[in-house]
Amino acid sequence: MKIYAIRHSLTQLNEEKKIQGRIDLPLSTYGITHAHGIFSKLDISVDIMFASPLIRAHQTAMIAAHYLQYEKPITLIQDFIERDFSSLDLLPVSESKPVVRGEVSLEGYESDQRLLKRVNKGLSTIKNDLNNVTGLIVCHAHVLKALLILAGEKNISFADTIIMHDDLLEFELDAKTFKFKSMKKVKK
Repeated sequence: MKIYAIRHSLTQLNEEKKIQGRIDLPLSTYGITHAHGIFSKLDISVDIMFASPLIRAHQTAMIAAHYLQYEKPITLIQDFIERDFSSLDLLPVSESKPVVRGEVSLEGYESDQRLLKRVNKGLSTIKNDLNNVTGLIVCHAHVLKALLILAGEKNISFADTIIMHDDLLEFELDAKTFKFKSMKKVKK
């Protein structure tokens, strides 16, 4: 079973390089244009699509569905929602680094272990739907980093690994293993 995963397109807060966590913002005008540019060039075929329930991911998935000629419902997976950044929301991303690195604790901030457990639960949820098919997950940066860690990638840091809005990740999932295969930039 092949799984592609991609980060949602941009919101106003992404453009401002601010944390939005679970703040439910739609794509910006630029983000909509960006998503059309990405998915109009993406040459993959999918049998099933999943997305975070946050509007930015769902909107991106709907744009992807148009270009991928995917006409079935997009399944929203609550476990693929972005990390709870607590009171870091709306702050510049650079100000989150000490908390994300674990140098400073913050009440309400979702721990790495809790995030990994939740994303793994999401994978378990979709595993039954991926029997001999190819899927696409549209989600968030920290969920993608969690997927990489769950796939056994060793040099992934929630604070320092950068996953852009045009990075397409490919994984293999079967009954016993979850493996990272590749990451490539989608050319606009």
